Amino acid sequence: MKREERALLQERVKTLVLGHALEAVLSQFAKADQAAGRDAEADLTRLETLLLNAAQGLADRATAQKLSVLVAVEDVSATVRAAFDAARQTIDRIRPADEAVETAIAA
Repeated sequence: MKREERALLQERVKTLVLGHALEAVLSQFAKADQAAGRDAEADLTRLETLLLNAAQGLADRATAQKLSVLVAVEDVSATVRAAFDAARQTIDRIRPADEAVETAIAA
């Protein structure tokens, strides 16, 4: 395996690990945000935008570098998007449960 191919594979593995860790953290963030009565989806959207803009900034600076850097940045961006989508699904699962509890309390 060539050095560049090995470096690209290592970056993809790091991205996969990052994705799983980010999903877990964002899930807990969404639950805590909901419990605090904050708009978790709006907070997640702002955070996602910041992270993706940072990744794009890296890609813009790396255009003069090797393709492997650009591929790694794209992998991270896709991983970040997937993690935020998973966190939004957590929010969607939490909302009906919260509404059911509020309805039961009001009754």
